Amino acid sequence: MRKAKQTKSEENKMKMETLEAKTEACEMHGSKIFGPLMAIIATFVFLSSAQAADTSSGDPKETAIRELSARMTEAYNNGDVSEVASNFTPDGQLISGDGTHLHTPADIEHYLAELRAKLPKGTRFVITAVTDVRFPTPDVAVVTSEDGWLFPGEATSSEKNKGIQSLVAVWREGTWHVVLVERTWRCPPQRLPGSQPN
Repeated sequence: MRKAKQTKSEENKMKMETLEAKTEACEMHGSKIFGPLMAIIATFVFLSSAQAADTSSGDPKETAIRELSARMTEAYNNGDVSEVASNFTPDGQLISGDGTHLHTPADIEHYLAELRAKLPKGTRFVITAVTDVRFPTPDVAVVTSEDGWLFPGEATSSEKNKGIQSLVAVWREGTWHVVLVERTWRCPPQRLPGSQPN
């Protein structure tokens, strides 16, 4: 009986150590090692050109918002942060996964330029799924996507580099302009020892 309790105690200790290691890995990714850098660089995970073309409903405004996202992706991946920032309204905002909040295209451009200087050469954005494109009004678009971040040598995004992004844009003067991009980290959920999965 005592041995069974000791074994159960050791098992719970191992579970707790595993949980702490997983939590630490998530924290290292989101705040300790990569901190704001990873949270911010993943903010601009936009739609790829192929996905923009392949999943459009044929609505000209939907096609246009998907093309805008694809252009922003291409510009960022090519290091043209000025082009990315130029797609925002004068009061456009960017909120990164770590809560950094930028309020103007100039601030966004400066912020992204600093990030580009810190990134490993060859790092790319990817979209794993566009989960929703909707128009709350005819002149407002909301694009929600699941995304990931590919570092040099990676073929797929690791769980720690995945996120969910919302892009909000307004239709003005015959084109879409980004009002807000907000990203949330999608770190694997951590469970306490003995708890049941949801």
